[in-house]
Amino acid sequence: MRILFLAWRDLAHPNAGGSEVVIDRLIRELQERGHEATLMCGGPIEERPYPVIQNGSTYSQYITAPFRYARQFRDVDVVVDVANGVPYLTPLWRRGPSVCILFHVHGNQWQRYFPKPVARVFASLEQRGIPAIYKDVPLVTISDSGAHELEILGVSPRNIHVLNLGVDLEDLEKDPEKSVDPLFISVGRLALNKRIDLLLDMWAEVGPQIGGRLLIIGDGPERERLTARVRDEPALRGAEILGRVSAERKAELMHEAWLLVHTAEREGWGLVILEAARCSTPSIGFRVKGVKDAILHGKTGLLAKDEAGFTQAWLSLAGDTERRSQLAAAAELRSRDFTWQRTIDTFVEAVEAAGTKTVHDPLADGPSKGIARSVHLFSLFRKETQEPDRFYHYLAADTIRSIERHADVRGSLTLDVGGGPGYVAEALRHAGADCIVVDYSAEELALHGRSATGAVQGDAQALPFKTGSARVIHCSNVLEHVPNWHALLEEIVRVLEPRAGIGYLSFTPWLSPWGGHETSPWHYLGGERAAKRFERRNGRPPKNKFGESLHRVKAADVIAWFNSRPDIEVFDVRPRYLPNWLGWVARIPGVREVLAWNLVIVFRRRAFDKVPSAGAN
Repeated sequence: MRILFLAWRDLAHPNAGGSEVVIDRLIRELQERGHEATLMCGGPIEERPYPVIQNGSTYSQYITAPFRYARQFRDVDVVVDVANGVPYLTPLWRRGPSVCILFHVHGNQWQRYFPKPVARVFASLEQRGIPAIYKDVPLVTISDSGAHELEILGVSPRNIHVLNLGVDLEDLEKDPEKSVDPLFISVGRLALNKRIDLLLDMWAEVGPQIGGRLLIIGDGPERERLTARVRDEPALRGAEILGRVSAERKAELMHEAWLLVHTAEREGWGLVILEAARCSTPSIGFRVKGVKDAILHGKTGLLAKDEAGFTQAWLSLAGDTERRSQLAAAAELRSRDFTWQRTIDTFVEAVEAAGTKTVHDPLADGPSKGIARSVHLFSLFRKETQEPDRFYHYLAADTIRSIERHADVRGSLTLDVGGGPGYVAEALRHAGADCIVVDYSAEELALHGRSATGAVQGDAQALPFKTGSARVIHCSNVLEHVPNWHALLEEIVRVLEPRAGIGYLSFTPWLSPWGGHETSPWHYLGGERAAKRFERRNGRPPKNKFGESLHRVKAADVIAWFNSRPDIEVFDVRPRYLPNWLGWVARIPGVREVLAWNLVIVFRRRAFDKVPSAGAN
């Protein structure tokens, strides 16, 4: 499944917070399951284990997203609209499946960040626009409180999916002991909605009575001002703004802390509360949406109605070691229920509800005929190195359409000879075939970070299959890479099922513009010369070594071989990348060597009594 995430920030943004952490982890987990996920967001961005595309600034990206999508991502299986307050309104400009992630409803928080007229516009969009625009789109939120808020807005409960977030922390060689002296921590973005000023006000009252330290971990727009306040106010002795810390250091402090004190006015979920719980550290928070989902009052921590109640709970737990230990044990036990495995399962359910499938549908990749098909093929071919998945998925879909004109592959054994990482095999299986990939090279089988399932490492010139056993054999761009292409064709014919068996062969003639592969077009001056030039310019030899793994193949010779075989019936000979109305190119000697670019031959094995022997020349 190919997924495009639209989110307003990357983790590299100085104001990145919990929502960015969640999206990053969600994408990583999806990749672990074999899905292809890309993040498109406003800048700044950093390199990650998955593609990240910068799409404008904080606000301009909402305007440019539809255009960037139309240019680059129209063939993804699903778009995930991460609505951090302002949604991307994907249902208005995408016909395909979409999912919306809404961490929480912002309500009156808009007035904290924008002038009243602007705040009213955003609040109206959230309250009226989301239920109307996303009425047919699965809405994912991260707490029961969030689900309840969406129901109040008018979203159908059947359309709401609660994503219970997983919890994990940096593994430590040995979990630190609790601090001997009182130690309290706060973790989160230093922003107005986290109410760190209120936390400091309460510390000014609590600190002198219990002593110890209050460590505030996080970064954000309020950091400079809060740091100055802590430095300048004597009443805040023992408090310290640490800023961002490493994952390992955060885990250490969560283990050492007596309590996590969380003053946010609302949360989508309160992930740090469960992270602290995993470290056997209970929490105190306000009885607000999101936080009250993360803290079970009286069991894993305490919830307060107001500032006085928070202060009292803080003083009470700080002085009661036994109660803290009881809450800590229960919090740690509960945190084990929150796994990323469960999170991803829920997300995939939401995607399936959007009308997609968890397997890639290769037949929905793009235009399937005419000049639009050819333009799309060549445009993807130009970006094959940067975006191999897009090109090879589309090429596989195009190939299956061609094969299915001549054979019903459902339930039949098919071979993908030289299939490498298995793009065509995946498409054949999607069409109902039982497909096996055969490739000489283990490296090719693992190309582009993929791993072909149902693969056999073997020689295409001596296929390890019984005579007449395969209904369909696909062999793309292998002919020019073997020293004896006659033997390869003999083997394909041998293994094909008589009468019903269909062969699909494509190859690149030496005189075509891509005949020298990565050394093109300099192969017109000679294969060896082109290879030397490539090595001089790139500091390495080409992958396809002329005379070893790349050979001169003429279209005329291959066609003559087929014409000489009475046991073979040829259905189609055509240029692979050109529209059907240019099929005449393949019929003109000389012209087809150059203009065909890549030649396709579709054929079947006749029902002769005498079958060519294996490996015949």
